[in-house]
Amino acid sequence: MPSKLIAIGLSHHRVPVELREQVTFSPSEIRSVLGRLKEAISDEALLVSTCNRTELYVRPSHDELSADYLIDFLLEAKELPGDVRIMLKQEFSRLSYCDAILHMFEVVAGIDSQILGDQQIFSQIKEAFRIAEEIGSAGTFMTKFAHSAFHVAKRVRSETELTVGAGTISYAAVEFARKVFDDFLNRTALVIGAGETAELSAGYLVEKNIGTLIVANRTRSNAEKLLKNIYPEGVPHKSKVIGLDGIQDILPSVDIVISATGSPDLVLDKDQVEQALELRKYSVPLVLIDIAVPRDIDPAIASLPNVFLKDIDDLSAIVDQNLQKRKSEIPRIKAIINDEFENFLELFTKLEVGPTIAELRKRFEEIRQEELDRHRKQLPPEQFSKLDDMTRKMMNRLLHTPTIMLKEPRTTKDDLQARIETVRMLFALDEKKDKKEN
Repeated sequence: MPSKLIAIGLSHHRVPVELREQVTFSPSEIRSVLGRLKEAISDEALLVSTCNRTELYVRPSHDELSADYLIDFLLEAKELPGDVRIMLKQEFSRLSYCDAILHMFEVVAGIDSQILGDQQIFSQIKEAFRIAEEIGSAGTFMTKFAHSAFHVAKRVRSETELTVGAGTISYAAVEFARKVFDDFLNRTALVIGAGETAELSAGYLVEKNIGTLIVANRTRSNAEKLLKNIYPEGVPHKSKVIGLDGIQDILPSVDIVISATGSPDLVLDKDQVEQALELRKYSVPLVLIDIAVPRDIDPAIASLPNVFLKDIDDLSAIVDQNLQKRKSEIPRIKAIINDEFENFLELFTKLEVGPTIAELRKRFEEIRQEELDRHRKQLPPEQFSKLDDMTRKMMNRLLHTPTIMLKEPRTTKDDLQARIETVRMLFALDEKKDKKEN
């Protein structure tokens, strides 16, 4: 009865994005991979694939299944060239059993993320588990494993301050705007640029329920792609794309501007903003946030009335301060992880030890009955009854020590797994199963 948990993965810790992106899996690809795994080599599996990591957690159906086999399986699924496979295979992490469990808990807690405290991974793992359930590769173990991971994330949110405050420049930009406007529903935001930073900012605006989102970019197709990336398919929204030459026309009706282009020149100067302010039909403040280097927005605009202007240095100071606060929360988070780890292992013990103890007792009882049957006709009923009672007590005493050994607390990470495997090997529990199947 193989009971290992194997985890393999590529992440931002060791692999740059240009390599990671070659081993990312879409939802349809994840379904295909899990389906093939389920049919061939694994009872249960979970595949997590994001921009920062691709990780596969597997409960193998036989002892021979290795981490290297699973790595080859994933790389073949992406149909990568041989030289690329060889290079990437060296960068995969390989974890088993308790190390794999602890790693998942750290990932879902947000302390293994590229951005400390990033909570997007929580929803990404929930979606990965939903797909696993849909495919049928989330059995009893993987279901309880996932739910324990979710509980870790929820405790981190409620019991620590890891997620309090901005952790990125893009998030800090949106949080600053929220200090001016409590409610985004009736606000219009203009994001200038369509790169990664601009997309992150636009995504955070959408998360905070911005009423209308306008994206301005030199290349309209890139702006359209940005909107497609941040808005879920089929969900209605108010958004549009404009060219950089359309900014002046739209500026009077905008409440928030976040600029993140790669332009060497200013995108907004003081004259443009002054003209826009004169055309505004209401006295609501104008929030301008410049997160570009070199700067997109003329610093002189800060002197205009009813205008709030922040640049990347202002926001970096906020992010750095929040990052230090987040780092100070790590000991508390690790205590939560260890607590939930012990809780899960206790549950895992019941899942793993229970069937082994039951099979062990069944094996002993079968042997006892075989021997009793040999003497049943040779002994009078009264003596046979005494023999039956005596052998039952003897069996219980013999089984007491291995039963206690399996149930007692673990002394090392892989100790429980080793004990289970030792008992199953000594008493040939899997061998009997194999013979029956043959």
